[in-house]
Amino acid sequence: MLLVATATRWLGTARMPRPLSQAGFEVSMLTPKNSLAEKSCFIAKIGHLPDNATPIQWVHAFAAMVKATAPRLVIPCDDNSFRLLQMLAVSPPEGLRPAVQLAELIRHSLGDPTWYRVSVEKTLLPPAAEALGVRVPCYTVASDVATTQAFAAVHGYPVVLKCNHSSAGSGVRICANHAELTAAFAALQQLNAADFEGLSAHLLVQAHIPGRIKNYAMSTWKGAVLTGYAAEKLEINPPTTGPSTVTRYHYAADIRQMAVTLAAGFGMTGLLALECVVDERTGDPYLLEINRRLVPGGHRGSTFDVDHCAALYSALHGTAQTTRTDLDPGEEHLSVHFPQEWLRDPNSAWLRKYPVDVPWDEPELIEAMLAMRNEQ
Repeated sequence: MLLVATATRWLGTARMPRPLSQAGFEVSMLTPKNSLAEKSCFIAKIGHLPDNATPIQWVHAFAAMVKATAPRLVIPCDDNSFRLLQMLAVSPPEGLRPAVQLAELIRHSLGDPTWYRVSVEKTLLPPAAEALGVRVPCYTVASDVATTQAFAAVHGYPVVLKCNHSSAGSGVRICANHAELTAAFAALQQLNAADFEGLSAHLLVQAHIPGRIKNYAMSTWKGAVLTGYAAEKLEINPPTTGPSTVTRYHYAADIRQMAVTLAAGFGMTGLLALECVVDERTGDPYLLEINRRLVPGGHRGSTFDVDHCAALYSALHGTAQTTRTDLDPGEEHLSVHFPQEWLRDPNSAWLRKYPVDVPWDEPELIEAMLAMRNEQ
């Protein structure tokens, strides 16, 4: 198993080597230097990227790491890593001799490459999901501010603007009025145009649906959902659009069915998560995006026997799955994430009243997490 990363401080990445190792994988990692995840004691081999690596340098470092470790699966740890793997599988750089073998490894690890781009680009996903019968918020794609204003005139405020690619809410704006919409469009269009793949500056415009954000973290294999569970965000940092710091895990039949439909429709393999909003007026879930990489809290399933890593290991080796496929109806687990909730609010009542998910058996990782307070 090879984890590939471009980001250094993703907490979801740092927590995954442990359950992967316990499931039976030997875990290696390709990462920038001084990443949080390399402090995990469950990584057998670490390869470092050059400082400020270009996409081509990343590809060559990836090829070298694959040659050194001969992984059977590759797992992207962040959004850029997925897109770099996508590039290598779909349109590899000229002159890279082992591109065919690398592309085969990526297809084996991530599934059908036909749908890589569609499944993660904000402007392409809604129509593709609708074609599968999956509910999405009302939307349009805009290349000028007049289109966004026309959309707001029909659907009302607030309006949500999104870049094609962003992480942890960085490319999302919720606009309450005309002035906010105009300013957000200009800012996000510039951000989107600076994308390393040179994509156009089109933005996704969506109607805002009031309600709770829920993820569905899952493991998939050749278009089938192996394991999954719903995760409701109780606390979020940064507010509104950021990742969860306190989460309620539970069973949600409607979101699981959405996951089953999308996994089959896009032929997905690997560890990933849906992000949805559940309409507070109707209770209906709407798909917002698909995160085809490790997500915060993805390691938690191993503690309540819905183990994504164990399920993936069984599928890879053709053995019977021993872990549960989902939580039972009515079953709930609350997780206070460390250090996320502590970084959000060191005086949080959640930290005092509920067990906190601290990696006690990884002291170097804990030390690195505590040092993140100085980075804020």
